[in-house]
Amino acid sequence: MHQTGARLLINYLREMAARLSLKELIEKGLSLEQEGNYKEAVKSYTAAIKRAPTYPVAYNRLMILFRKQKKYEKEVELISKAIESYQQEMAEDRRQWQKDNTTSADISLKLAKSMGLINEQGLPVYEDPPVATWRKRLEVARKKLALQSNKPQKSSVKKK
Repeated sequence: MHQTGARLLINYLREMAARLSLKELIEKGLSLEQEGNYKEAVKSYTAAIKRAPTYPVAYNRLMILFRKQKKYEKEVELISKAIESYQQEMAEDRRQWQKDNTTSADISLKLAKSMGLINEQGLPVYEDPPVATWRKRLEVARKKLALQSNKPQKSSVKKK
């Protein structure tokens, strides 16, 4: 039991250290952003995403930076990645919970079906707020990308 308690403490301390460093990365990114150093801010937010692949704040800040810089293609790629990562993590969490709590999961599933909260495939019809927001943002970014692609490019050769 002592060993289990020690492991729990170690895991807790690791998690707290990761959270602190994640917070520091976001704060650093915000500071760099305010200074106008977007390139370094992107690096900071990207590092935060590597540590916590489903952390919405880091994704949101990166999306904002790409939009400010009119890098719509990068924004579209990032939004797609964010949605995919978030949905995979939520699905894995749900599977693990169902595995650990089979009786409760069966009851919850029946209740959710009767209330129309899940579809025929057993997936929720409700979408988590970050994903819903990102889908709207993706639509806008795709429109901006299409407009940007259709704009005539300025020629570097001057007309006489």
